[in-house]
Amino acid sequence: MLLYMIAILVLIAFISRLIICFNSYGWFSRGFAGDSSVHIQIIKQLKKGWRNKRIDNYIIPNVMSYPILFHRFCSIFPTHILEKISFIPNLVIFVLSYFAFTCFTVYQFKQFFPEASYSVLFMGLVCHIIAIQNLVTAGPAIAYVKLSSRLLAKISCSFYILFSFFYLEFNDDLSFYLAVFSAALAFLSGTFAAQVLFFITIIFSLITLETGLLILTFTGLIISIVLSFGYSLRSIVAMMKYWKIYFLRVKKSRYTAPVLSSYLNLIEVIKNLLCGRIKLVCKHFYKKEPSRALLHYPEMFVVFFLLFFTDNSLEYLDDIYLSVFLIYCITSFSVLNFLGESYRYLEYGLFFLNPCVLSLFLFTNYGLAHSTYFFLFYAVYSFFISILINRLGGYSHKAGEDILSSFLDKLGISSTDTVFPVSMRLGADVVARTNCRSFWWQPGGVTDLKMYDDYIHEYPYLSLDWRKLCKRHEVGFIIVDKQAQDKFADNYEFGSLEIILEDQFYSAYRYV
Repeated sequence: MLLYMIAILVLIAFISRLIICFNSYGWFSRGFAGDSSVHIQIIKQLKKGWRNKRIDNYIIPNVMSYPILFHRFCSIFPTHILEKISFIPNLVIFVLSYFAFTCFTVYQFKQFFPEASYSVLFMGLVCHIIAIQNLVTAGPAIAYVKLSSRLLAKISCSFYILFSFFYLEFNDDLSFYLAVFSAALAFLSGTFAAQVLFFITIIFSLITLETGLLILTFTGLIISIVLSFGYSLRSIVAMMKYWKIYFLRVKKSRYTAPVLSSYLNLIEVIKNLLCGRIKLVCKHFYKKEPSRALLHYPEMFVVFFLLFFTDNSLEYLDDIYLSVFLIYCITSFSVLNFLGESYRYLEYGLFFLNPCVLSLFLFTNYGLAHSTYFFLFYAVYSFFISILINRLGGYSHKAGEDILSSFLDKLGISSTDTVFPVSMRLGADVVARTNCRSFWWQPGGVTDLKMYDDYIHEYPYLSLDWRKLCKRHEVGFIIVDKQAQDKFADNYEFGSLEIILEDQFYSAYRYV
């Protein structure tokens, strides 16, 4: 019976994820964009060789420090498959992780919660598959579907929290080893994942005055350093150095600051309401905390209610949730939002623990019938909100044209050329299509303030002294994304150069 239950859950997970991937086909059909352009380049470099631990095509001379476990996994797939069906790696990761999650959850419930209802657990796990954060692909959420390491990092952290809970609460040996293994995977998967583990561990240890989580986290860190031959330590050190750069430069960029985490500004909301600007009010609620979290993760707030307003005999569960919630609250303040999007701490920390707690507490406190009503209501809510968000801010399921590739083909960019891009993000997208050289930093970010100021004006725009950079790196072409140029508050003064190709979206200059 339990094996059938696991098989059905994994099948539902696979089908739902496949539908989401194909429903976002419009995004994939337009070619690589943003961090996917960087990830495909890391994978290509791994296939060529990794002796120097750098991307040859990126010419800002910082040291690479970004974790590469995801890219090693992706290097198993042929490059042409990744270029045509770039969602394949994360589809595989999602299904395999959900299989592991359901197996572990069913096993641990049978061992430690024998009185629990498997019917309620099944409903909870199904609702977890169709949770809003799994169905929404609008905005940054597309990163959990496309060629990006975010999903692996999120899953590794979530497994770590789940396994840690069972170890701390029941002193379970299997959970100890799995928690250490998950911590190592998290450190090898992403720098934000490392932040999540460090901050949760520190706050949890301060709240409980116990060292259990410290032991798990730092054992995992040591294993990751050994497995990566020291590269993981480089990632951690660079991450901490980059905090300074992000605080002093990136977060103060006029183009970055508006999208960083912050709390609702009630004065601004009231002013817009009085002026009848309803769309701006809705946008403000959608982008700011805590309304954004309430919309995307309603199950978390139900769990908080059950934890603190119902009786439970679990010793460490409330401390784990409180630790994650405190990090979310702290990093939502503008002064600390350089530590990453605050809502991601909720995602990374509680993704797998939430459905277990919901299933257990709902049945214990309200019984089978009321649990069923809740999960039915949640399923309807999840579908409705996900469709609404995807429709208003998502990506079309209709195929589109890779406009940039068409432009570059006409321009005749080759692997021997060097391109100055406006903005920097365009440089990564151009490299992904032509294998040329362009201005992007080595993955992990610039950690030297002097180097940052030498190359970058305000992220994502390069230095205004563009001639200096063009001469230094023997640039042959300057390519401008017109939309990025329109948003630019300053001016590169390319007027003295001849436009050699132009369309509705891009313009190109030859630099000699």
